[in-house]
Amino acid sequence: MGYVDTFRSLAEAFQEGRGNGTLEDGLVLHQRRFRSAEAREAVDEGHPGTLPVSEAALEPDFLRGLLHRDDGVEENLEFPYRIVAPAGCARSSRGVLLLHGLNERRWEKYLPWAKSLAEGLGAPIILFPVAFHMDRSPALWSEPRPMRQLSRERLRRMPELEASSFANAALSTRLHARPERFVLSGLRTLRDLARFSDNVRQGEEPLLAPEARLDLFAYSIGAFLAEILLMGDSEGRFARSRLVTFCGGCLLAHTAPLSREILDSAAARSLHQFLDELESQKQLRPALGRLLSEDAVGRAFQSMVHPDRYRSERETALQRLGARMVAISLQGDRVMPAAAVAETLSGSGARVDILDPPYSYEHANPFPVNGVSEVEVERAFSSVFGRAVEWLDG
Repeated sequence: MGYVDTFRSLAEAFQEGRGNGTLEDGLVLHQRRFRSAEAREAVDEGHPGTLPVSEAALEPDFLRGLLHRDDGVEENLEFPYRIVAPAGCARSSRGVLLLHGLNERRWEKYLPWAKSLAEGLGAPIILFPVAFHMDRSPALWSEPRPMRQLSRERLRRMPELEASSFANAALSTRLHARPERFVLSGLRTLRDLARFSDNVRQGEEPLLAPEARLDLFAYSIGAFLAEILLMGDSEGRFARSRLVTFCGGCLLAHTAPLSREILDSAAARSLHQFLDELESQKQLRPALGRLLSEDAVGRAFQSMVHPDRYRSERETALQRLGARMVAISLQGDRVMPAAAVAETLSGSGARVDILDPPYSYEHANPFPVNGVSEVEVERAFSSVFGRAVEWLDG
């Protein structure tokens, strides 16, 4: 069965509610629960230096308070993660964390990816959600009707708005109003991944041995987070881990997240302005500044924002990581440009492979299932995941 048929078959099985059990012959989906550490986010609300929020960035009345919440969102604190594993797999000596992209709400896209990795490596593949994404966000944020209404309201307030859609309305509204949420969610996710590693070492994951090596296959913003996880690994949790990044891994300053699937133009502009002014923002938001300075992960995060800041620290950390890393990028990717990924990793020792499939693709949809040659998509998919399996199997 080729990629397109595999995608449709696995998506259908997942949509039928098979949270646990056989997805297809030889492949089993497991579901676990995870509890994120209780911690108040560094919001600095009411601080005299906090920048004002424009009226256009605020939630409309019909959603008042539903998108604004950060602390106490139970879906973000306790949530499911999935493991795709070969049938009969138990206490494997290796697992692979699969990290997704920005503004993702559904796992179906990643099931063929997990299947290919699980079969190629004979190991469990852990689909772990980023904070406030996938199952970690309130269901309202991905309901088409209220999100279309929200998109229309944003267009009414900002007629010049570009790339607005029901798919990006929730995240765009949240980051437009408070772009620091991007940093806070990233840091929470990194803390959760470290905690997951600790759980494995304590024998709490039945599919992984306590001494199991946790590798990573990370896409888009997940690639950025995976790099930081390994760059800031001061306690050696991931000292043996290998990393494959796909369509990601460049400095944040070089990304272009304007997309109907990711962020609208107001949110993208707000986020980039915040990141450009991160040093002054740390002064305006002391709690955020402390988070970015108090440990190696926070320092690694801020080193991956802008090319001219913390360059020495970034290059030293990437050189430590480079020998364990392969980056796979697509030539036509406009969100995480291949040239920017290569520039970020230049001198690190990481291998960078740039592919250019001969069909129409986008960052958010590198393997389309409609309107293109299935043979070419299959060839591209096999090339990407063949390289990934080869590297991770070393």
